[in-house]
Amino acid sequence: MNRKRPKPTTPQIERNLDRLGLFSIQTRLTDTPNWQAAFVIGGRTVRVQGDSSRGRPHGADADLVLGLQQLFLQAGAPEDNWVHTSANALREASLMTKNGRAFHRMREGLLRIWSTGFIVSEGWRRPDGSAVRFNDAFRVIDQIRFWDQESLHDPPELVPDSTLSVRLGAPVADSLRAGFMHPLNLTVLERLEQPPSRALYRLSEAHRYDDEGSIRSALTVNLMEWRAACGINSTDTDKIRRVLEPAHEELIANHYLQDIRVTGRGQGTQLEYIYMTETDPDPALVRLLREQGVGGPRAVQLARDHAERIQEAVEFLQYRRTAGGTPIRNAGGLLSDFLVNREKYEFVPGLLVPQGERVQPSLALERQREAEQQAEQAAVAKREALSRLPPAEQWREERGTLLLMLRRVLSGEELALLEAQAVVGTVLATELSSQATAARARGEWAGFIEGLRQRLLAGR
Repeated sequence: MNRKRPKPTTPQIERNLDRLGLFSIQTRLTDTPNWQAAFVIGGRTVRVQGDSSRGRPHGADADLVLGLQQLFLQAGAPEDNWVHTSANALREASLMTKNGRAFHRMREGLLRIWSTGFIVSEGWRRPDGSAVRFNDAFRVIDQIRFWDQESLHDPPELVPDSTLSVRLGAPVADSLRAGFMHPLNLTVLERLEQPPSRALYRLSEAHRYDDEGSIRSALTVNLMEWRAACGINSTDTDKIRRVLEPAHEELIANHYLQDIRVTGRGQGTQLEYIYMTETDPDPALVRLLREQGVGGPRAVQLARDHAERIQEAVEFLQYRRTAGGTPIRNAGGLLSDFLVNREKYEFVPGLLVPQGERVQPSLALERQREAEQQAEQAAVAKREALSRLPPAEQWREERGTLLLMLRRVLSGEELALLEAQAVVGTVLATELSSQATAARARGEWAGFIEGLRQRLLAGR
């Protein structure tokens, strides 16, 4: 049985669920059995279609998915993808208030999510102009087991303290295990009172991060594209702005947004979200972490939460490289673990090992190596989970690392070939990243690059 972890102070959320605009931010929708949307935000093209006998998930349904993800991670991301909890615990994890109809709405929301199937399509153009499309059909929730109750005068609702079991869809669970997440600000989430405001906050955050982990200080969107991403039914620009206005006001009042600038008219209207920047991390620290092998969004989060200790962490990494002992197979994972679990490591800043000397084994060093081995095992597990993701998601996760290594040695055309082939799975990004890292470590970089070029040309 997986041991429960303490509630995280920084909620983590799977990147795609919000980025793809699967749920509508509106609190009320007609029970349309199927729908589709296509939009371009921040240069990223998304095509989504959904089918559901209970209508499109909307409003507080997205809060339930956020809560399920937190409970799944706290339980250690179980391999069977089940979350065993209670309705009350899910309500708390979802930051939902307890009122007379809360457990009825939760029951309806969970069933609505369970009944919905999504197909996400991503289209790419090859250098010769031909098109290729990757389609991913999935459900966010595969199965639910629950107790409910009803009376003559009240609709059925979940029993608050009885067992509630939910099995996440495999793509969602695998993505969480692989670390394909970005952090949310718990303070902002707790202050936002209305579900549309929380949903718009998560959607905005999902598009605020780029694939390499950089975070924007402003985001400009076309109103009609944003309408599609938000799942707003109306195409009337005035009505769209009226739907968004209360959420905008709440996001500004709670210091998430500094301002919203509106330009243009009609369907050419542009919204520019100007974010509060007081808590934005130092870009130099983010870059330093990225250079040590830490993933993009994770680097942003660590730079924000542990800015004062990043130099110490890099010094620790340098110390480990010169101290001998077990080779470091995942420097980024070790550095992250050092920052998050500092108490596990015996290290005095300023202690550097002269070249050629090795530190004699000691009890403290043995404990440190045990901690490092645990971090390495976690990194291996994450790598295995990442390798089970669909090819397009593997590419999104590994894109920043691969481009960092390859952009100076491959031409623009070769990089375009790499991207197109990685998305459809001709080249698997996770496998390629491991091969590239190993080639650099063994001094076989030139041969690796030549082999990669031949492989890309053969797959055209």
